[in-house]
Amino acid sequence: MDKLTVVHANDLVEASYALSINEMRVIALACTKIDSRKKSGDEITISVKEFAKAYGIENKRIYGDLRDSVSGIMRKPVKRYDYKKKRMVELAWLVKNDYELSEDGSYVILQFSPLISPYLFDLKERFTQINFKYVAKLNTPFSFRLYQWLKKVENMHNAKENNAISIILDVSWMKTQSQLLGKYERWGDFKDYVINPAINKINTETDLSVIWNPIKKGRSVHAVKFSYVVEAATFAKPIRPRLYRRPKVLKGSHEEGEWMRKNLSLLLSYRDELKKYDAFEKLDIKDLERIAEYSSIFDREIHESALKEISERRAKKTKVAS
Repeated sequence: MDKLTVVHANDLVEASYALSINEMRVIALACTKIDSRKKSGDEITISVKEFAKAYGIENKRIYGDLRDSVSGIMRKPVKRYDYKKKRMVELAWLVKNDYELSEDGSYVILQFSPLISPYLFDLKERFTQINFKYVAKLNTPFSFRLYQWLKKVENMHNAKENNAISIILDVSWMKTQSQLLGKYERWGDFKDYVINPAINKINTETDLSVIWNPIKKGRSVHAVKFSYVVEAATFAKPIRPRLYRRPKVLKGSHEEGEWMRKNLSLLLSYRDELKKYDAFEKLDIKDLERIAEYSSIFDREIHESALKEISERRAKKTKVAS
């Protein structure tokens, strides 16, 4: 797994397409099975077993998800704008999808379209190569795309800035290429629900440590500057501690108070470790509720702060759902 790579021509990295997370996973895994130095490719077989192992998936519908993902890719073209001819060109990812109709199949067979082949095969220059073990851990379509955009400039001399690699991406361009136009129209929503989760996942699971800053034009954010370094090894995310089990004592007793105090200390220490690891990491909302409960009799400031954060996060969740 460590040696598998995904290689795309830069034009494909920069193209516009809208695939689900599982559809992107199919494309990535299929690309590990081809030789980008050859002129064309043959049929590719992806088994349920290797798909599940590659992405750590455990559910009873793996074959159905795999089959449906390949079918979805068949219906979703890659869009490239031809600046010379001023025309939009749509290219099919696949020319073939072969699968069993039953729900207990063990593999699917697919074949890349000849129209997309120039962006996958016979690549000698202007291509981006990424390590499959990192993209296999990304869990949103946008995190896949952003990781590729960042890696594309890794070896470009004009992207070097001090000891980091930097790239400025226009917000409208990012939305267009990931086909998010019309969604997350407020900058705050795009930041909170698209960029932050992607950066958190990239920082946690890949070889890149990324920071970013919005670039304003007037009062509006029109672009984002991403800067990163390639880490030799990634740091492990802090593990949530196991809380003490509630003792069989009377409610309001001294023993209950000591139990609450111990668990409060564990959760607050865990929260601090998360913040040191990644400033954007947050506790699970149920743990926030525990902090609010435990601190209610020990620390009014912590109690009120926890209640405020719970209220704000639930309000955002309701807003997104609506």
